[in-house]
Amino acid sequence: MIKHRPLGHIGLATNDIEATVKWYMDVLGYELIGSFTSPKGEPIRFLRSGEIVYEIFQPVGGADAPGKLDHFSFSSDDIEADYRYCLEHGYTFEEEGIQELPTVWEKGVRYFKIMSPSGEPVEFCQIL
Repeated sequence: MIKHRPLGHIGLATNDIEATVKWYMDVLGYELIGSFTSPKGEPIRFLRSGEIVYEIFQPVGGADAPGKLDHFSFSSDDIEADYRYCLEHGYTFEEEGIQELPTVWEKGVRYFKIMSPSGEPVEFCQIL
């Protein structure tokens, strides 16, 4: 069951990661808690203010809709079980299978995204 998962972060795509991160820090008081590069070469920054964490990333080739919220991510402590649940219940997946980002956090992350009834991607992510 995937109910009652805590919100892990909110994903935001940008075409100018440095300016976006600077704005969130200088104007809204967010603190930088992680700085990474994806295997594709995309810069990724995690910022936090209180309980709210933003994942700000700059896609290679540019964001299709910069500034648009890209996804909501919920924390998972068993990504395999959460994936099976979504598969068994017929959810539409953004990509097939559980994805991995070995360069994010100390030991990487595993995640997958399903599509909500209104079309926004909802991610489940396990920090390893």
